[in-house]
Amino acid sequence: MPAAWGYARVSREDQQLALRLDTLQAAGVPATNIVQEKESGVRQRPVFDALLRKLSTGDSLVAWKVDRLGRDALAALAAARDLDARGVRIVITTLGVDSPTPAGRVVFGVLAQLAGFERATLIERTHAGLAAARKRGTHLGRRFRLTTRQQKEARRMRSNEGKTYAQIAALFRVSRSVAWRAVNGSVRSGA
Repeated sequence: MPAAWGYARVSREDQQLALRLDTLQAAGVPATNIVQEKESGVRQRPVFDALLRKLSTGDSLVAWKVDRLGRDALAALAAARDLDARGVRIVITTLGVDSPTPAGRVVFGVLAQLAGFERATLIERTHAGLAAARKRGTHLGRRFRLTTRQQKEARRMRSNEGKTYAQIAALFRVSRSVAWRAVNGSVRSGA
């Protein structure tokens, strides 16, 4: 049987959920169906993810604001598209938006445009930053982990002292694969 589910989230422990809970209940969500989370939208949101998995065709997801659906416009749009494809209705109380209505489709259309713009801007900034770093002569890519001197020492430890790759890695505080590459000469020097 289709059900209305609410999602109330605040970013910090010292913030209160009361306003969001009242709004969700006023929108017709039973108190027992309101999922609460106190977590930054940037980090993983296990409670929200579990709620998304629980929703099925005919259910409604009611949220206080669009930004509760994702950490940015792209993530919110992805969540909205996934829910729409599964036949889940989305209601945003602060905007008076209901996904199957014409106004709801317009809002999510604008959200899609913002997500595309956000993604294009991010790519543009990334490329500009990489170009500027290259121009300054900054090394891009994987960091060098062992200096030439450390590599020689690692080889000596392996051949003369019989140390294992794990022991060498622990001494230099690197992974075993970095120690293996240093001993076998397939790693570039760090300095």
